[in-house]
Amino acid sequence: MLLALAGLALAAVPASAQDTRPNVVVVMTDDQTATSLASMPLVNGLLAADGTNFTQTVASFPLCCPSRATNLTGQYAHNHGVLHNAGLFGGMDALDHTNTMPVWLSAAGYRTMHIGRYLNGYEMRHGIPFGWTDWHGSPHSGAFNYASWKVNENGVLRSYPSPDRPDDYLTDFQTRRAVELIEDAAPAASPFYLSLWYTAPHRGAPRDPDDPPRPGTPSPAPRHRDAFAGQSMPRPPNFNEANMYDKPQVVADRPRFTPELTAAVEENWRQEFESLMSVDEGVAQIVDALRRTGELENTLIVYTSDNGFMHGEHRALAEKVLPYEPSIRIPLVMRGPGIPRGRVDPRLVTNIDVPATILDATGVSPGRPQDGRSLLDLVADAGEEWGRDILIENGNGANGVPTYRGIRTYRFLFVDHRTTGERELYDLVEDPFQLQSVDGQDRYRQVQRDFVTRLRTLRTCAGASCQTHPRLKLVVSSGGRPLSGCVRNGLVVRLRGSKRDRPLSADFLVGHRRVASVHGDLLAPGRPAALVKEVRAGALRRHGRFRLRVRAETEDGRRYTLDRTLRACR
Repeated sequence: MLLALAGLALAAVPASAQDTRPNVVVVMTDDQTATSLASMPLVNGLLAADGTNFTQTVASFPLCCPSRATNLTGQYAHNHGVLHNAGLFGGMDALDHTNTMPVWLSAAGYRTMHIGRYLNGYEMRHGIPFGWTDWHGSPHSGAFNYASWKVNENGVLRSYPSPDRPDDYLTDFQTRRAVELIEDAAPAASPFYLSLWYTAPHRGAPRDPDDPPRPGTPSPAPRHRDAFAGQSMPRPPNFNEANMYDKPQVVADRPRFTPELTAAVEENWRQEFESLMSVDEGVAQIVDALRRTGELENTLIVYTSDNGFMHGEHRALAEKVLPYEPSIRIPLVMRGPGIPRGRVDPRLVTNIDVPATILDATGVSPGRPQDGRSLLDLVADAGEEWGRDILIENGNGANGVPTYRGIRTYRFLFVDHRTTGERELYDLVEDPFQLQSVDGQDRYRQVQRDFVTRLRTLRTCAGASCQTHPRLKLVVSSGGRPLSGCVRNGLVVRLRGSKRDRPLSADFLVGHRRVASVHGDLLAPGRPAALVKEVRAGALRRHGRFRLRVRAETEDGRRYTLDRTLRACR
């Protein structure tokens, strides 16, 4: 009824009353690693160069269906309820489709269009999910063959390739359909939302002559086959890891690779990169369609993946779900209104922030509490840090990996494997490849104890409670007395933390200029819970009001900014 009323309201708007709200195009790949983005020159040239590349983006649940449900809801999996790809707590049927992003956007007057993959388990019996104006979704059973696929086209099931294009390729078809919908939607007075979920680089049929027996591989477009044949896969220190006694049993029990299996992992890696070449070309065609129709500058384009993927790290043959960096790190590039051009943003963000960003850009109110925050707020202030923990979860033991919950900060990854009682803690500054868990070591005992406490709250957080930041207090004095009035003789700045939020380092900035720094030592016994720094009068602006900013990092690796507006004496 709400959608019908919204449609009637829009029908009453004169055609000349152009809606200036931005369009949105979301391009999502399947199982793409963050590092593979470097191999996509068109995405980098057309989106990253004219937008922002968020280089530390984390998938909160590194598995297809839970992550895609997050994209539709803006919530952690423990809130939207999709905890697996299938079964009682997973797949298409586990999500309430009456309260999702397309429903909210459609009710607000957006034309909503979907192409490609959807949630695991989606089939024709589900019909067209709520909220979609144009539906070109592939039933799950017909979505993973690059040479032969099926599409539910607004209620009619069709098989492809069509007789007039017998050599058509899945990714090319999906791109072409996206371009057609953009060209059809662009002349209208109302804005549009296009969701294009490619299958690539997920494994899929047909089998190619150079495919290994296992793992499964994608099938690149014939024009791209063997394009990476001469490339060697990077082998970081954790590839086929020799010693995994520090890992939980489900990981430590994996055998080391044979030379044949190592070659197979590398072949899968090459074919994934080859399959992304057609995605790269597709993004260029979509940008061109937006430019030709005059919509490019008023379109927010989001490029991302549902989760990362592992290629032999920690002896994982071809896997996700595990809470390690190659699995949880994903690409995220945005271009459009409100997004700075040509910026590489290394701040820690997560996939739950993407829906919040879209809602902020479109001015649409969600029907669910949003666990993430709009990245438009973050990019508006290049120095701001939110200080929150990022939750990593595998809520129901998906893909044979026992249930776990974890926290990712800039410095640490802490994981609590609830069903087995095992824990992992990695210092990512000293051990970026997660070779040695420091769980239980004296040096990290207090930090780990704090993670355990915070995880109890974070694992059930909702909305604002997912954004909890460190409890830090900024105390400013001048001339040996608490500051009152204007600043004349320089400042003494004290940054105090609570028992569980101890500051380890801080930069002090006046405006955008760093004027002082102080750094503590995680090893120092009895280190005070406050950092103190003197900012001399010569470093301060002499006239008018100015902002004093303290950018702090706590012992547990969270970064948080505190601001104080002050006035210099004339």
